[in-house]
Amino acid sequence: MSSPAEECHRILVVDDNPSIQQDFQRILCRSEESREELDEMESLLFGAPTRVRSDGPLFELDFASGGEEGVRRVREAIRSGRPYALAFVDIRMPPGMDGVETTLRMWREAVDLQVVLCSAYSDYSWDELARRLETNERLLILRKPFDSIEVRQMAHALCEKWELLRASHQRMEDLELVVEERTRALAEANARLLHAQKLEALGRMSAGLAHEVNNPLSYVMSNLRHVLDGLVSLPCSEEAMERRDELSDACRDALLGAERIARIVQDVRVFARVDEPPRDRVELRRVVEYSLSMVGESLRSGIHLVRDFQDVPAVLGSDHALGQVFLNLLVNAVHALKGRPQPSLRVGISRREDGRIAVEVQDNGCGIPQENLSRLFEPFFTTKPVGTGTGLGLSICHGIVTRLGGDIVVESTPQQGTTFRVVLPAAPEEALAHPPDA
Repeated sequence: MSSPAEECHRILVVDDNPSIQQDFQRILCRSEESREELDEMESLLFGAPTRVRSDGPLFELDFASGGEEGVRRVREAIRSGRPYALAFVDIRMPPGMDGVETTLRMWREAVDLQVVLCSAYSDYSWDELARRLETNERLLILRKPFDSIEVRQMAHALCEKWELLRASHQRMEDLELVVEERTRALAEANARLLHAQKLEALGRMSAGLAHEVNNPLSYVMSNLRHVLDGLVSLPCSEEAMERRDELSDACRDALLGAERIARIVQDVRVFARVDEPPRDRVELRRVVEYSLSMVGESLRSGIHLVRDFQDVPAVLGSDHALGQVFLNLLVNAVHALKGRPQPSLRVGISRREDGRIAVEVQDNGCGIPQENLSRLFEPFFTTKPVGTGTGLGLSICHGIVTRLGGDIVVESTPQQGTTFRVVLPAAPEEALAHPPDA
């Protein structure tokens, strides 16, 4: 049952007779004597023990003298967040719309509103009312002159029914939200699974393709070098020397193209690996310093380098694999700083509150457009000009880090800079090293 604080429901009386309005006021808003009578009726009707009620009114009553005013009051009550639970509506209210039409329009505003149609005449049969109103679940008929106890019983029972309907609707809304959330989670999980399956299939195809390309490519490169060496050392007349130099340049260009293909094949083979990288205890500071030394020449071109290294525990991983990750991030940062005024690069190592270790590579370069951020780790996606990137570097980094149980994220603002953050779990005190892959 409702708590005492909830029992002061709002009731609307729609009747053009002031004396009838006064009767409802007397019946439903009398003080202690009426409340004691209602307690006794509730005990008889619902089997509940008589309770001590507050000194407030049984119900909060509002009155309307016609159907239009009644509909307007229902609408205003909904907007104010204090809807009516019950409406007593007179069937005959000339010259405006009658009680049946009033009820229909009030239900369009408040679908749970309980209605008692009051009439001293047989204007409509029950079947006619049910047919016109298309329901009988929220409707009762009260014949005039009505009995005070009958009115109180109706008011109390229908307000309790209204409360139950509202609670039921709220539970349904909560369930719908839960179902919607579960459905969305399942859809996201299915999309991730589908993406993983596509990547696995792409990896297997790439591995086979790289193997098939690598063998004939090695022959092409070997023969190009042989032809180039032969052309350079080939004695020829002065007239043929220009032609020889032209052919030598063509061979060098072809060899550069073949070497680029070889690098792409190597990246594809790394990307296609599905086995776990070796896991040893790795001191991140040493690996990061080595990666910085690899790009040392580029850093001497006016880039201000900030080392922000904290003492952190070792992580489980591979020196070679993590070095590849940090070198790739550093090279990308250097490229982003080209042509920037006062270029600056910060490399940080810190321990997070959750115990994991974070390595950050932060630059104040050109930044990355928002529409590209979600695609950075996709295979073969690149923002570099054609011929300067394969689009596999960040994808390979992502694969290495995630296979080590870590995360790699990016934050960027165009024309302000970019931060890549690699987060790895700290190694346990006694970490067993796995033998390196063959």
